[in-house]
Amino acid sequence: MDHPAPRFAVAFVRSVAVLALEADAQTAWLQRLGTAPSADELACEFDDGFRLAPTFIERGWLSGTAIPALTQLDDQLSAMSGNPNADLWHIDALPHRAEWNRVRTLARAALILLA
Repeated sequence: MDHPAPRFAVAFVRSVAVLALEADAQTAWLQRLGTAPSADELACEFDDGFRLAPTFIERGWLSGTAIPALTQLDDQLSAMSGNPNADLWHIDALPHRAEWNRVRTLARAALILLA
């Protein structure tokens, strides 16, 4: 994808906003998508957009000041991945696990910089 459309930047910002939601709202979002009880979708769209973030910035669609916050968010999600952490990716973990509280905090900080 050499020339992503602005809608991809919008989808990326939305993915950060979804990561910033309270756990009950995240669960409801996943249920509406039909992916619950898996919470994987919370990170998938973010991951796709994060890879394109330099292009979004280059085109003036996003501010480069958000990159450090987005990188911290990406690092947190990466630290949660893999088989040893499979239990984190079930909706039951969203309201109770410190890892998800940290994701929400980092996403909120990034979202402020994206606005």
